[in-house]
Amino acid sequence: MAVTIYDVAEAAGVSIATVSKALNDSYTIPETTKEAIRATAERLGYRPNARAKNFARQASGTILFLTDFYQNIAFENPHMFEIISGVTAYLDKKDYALTLKPLTKQTATRYVRDLIQQRQADAFLLHANILSSELAAMLSRVDFPYLVIGRPDFRCNVCWMDVNHEQAGQLAANYLLDRGYRRLAFVMGSLDDPLSQSRLAGIRQVMEEEELPVEVLSSDTPYTLDVSSLEQLLARREPPEVLVCNNNHLALQCLQQVRRLGLEIPAQIALITFDNYPFSMLTEPAITAVDLDMHEMGINAARFILQRIRKPNLLTQSYCTTPAVLERAST
Repeated sequence: MAVTIYDVAEAAGVSIATVSKALNDSYTIPETTKEAIRATAERLGYRPNARAKNFARQASGTILFLTDFYQNIAFENPHMFEIISGVTAYLDKKDYALTLKPLTKQTATRYVRDLIQQRQADAFLLHANILSSELAAMLSRVDFPYLVIGRPDFRCNVCWMDVNHEQAGQLAANYLLDRGYRRLAFVMGSLDDPLSQSRLAGIRQVMEEEELPVEVLSSDTPYTLDVSSLEQLLARREPPEVLVCNNNHLALQCLQQVRRLGLEIPAQIALITFDNYPFSMLTEPAITAVDLDMHEMGINAARFILQRIRKPNLLTQSYCTTPAVLERAST
């Protein structure tokens, strides 16, 4: 079997991008490193063919991260930056650089088509929030290294990685049952949010096994609380014992309204949230959270995409990381 550039990279203990640059005498690689890589290539008998040489010229050492950096994303979705920090932490160790490219669902398909045709990067990560059915169909036909971050909310045959939100819902419900809570209300935001539905499915599965109901409080958007419905829910003869909030934004609004109504947390009603954003630790009381460890997800995504550069046919549709409950004063 012919020796490949991947074999040289592994034997030299460097990335494929570094081998490519060294063999093409890139000024960005120290001379000592170039000499070591060339010696390794010669020892292994590596002889790049025309296609391999062409690949080597085009290897950039760059991975793109494509997502919708809309206004207020840092507040509404801090997890995006936790994922990016995990990706960057891993890629830095492998001599790859991460470049962020803001796109929308409307502009992503054309951009990705040009990216693949012109080989503007060695691979790319694409957030599910900009994945359209058109783009998914195109990705299912190419062998260019990519990974969708987040499970698509429609049926398609793309390579993706996500955290298991249903498992997170099960974990939250089991934790609350172990603490003695029996009447739960899930504050979920919009009904058509697939992430919320996955968490609700996990909660319901656990509660149904105990023959216990789950109240559901929804609203028009993922981050807006229906204050009137919450007031009605809490005014019942047997109100819920705990509010399970789909995100920190809803949890903060629930905390505000519960205080306005004069209820004590957790003595009269408890509060738990998904997502461990920093401000959930700064409230009074601090809010118990189901942590999904998105930084670790970023590391896993980066590890996989580098594997896929070596093996373009490598596929995954998988969950990574294990959620954990961070118990605080609100429960």
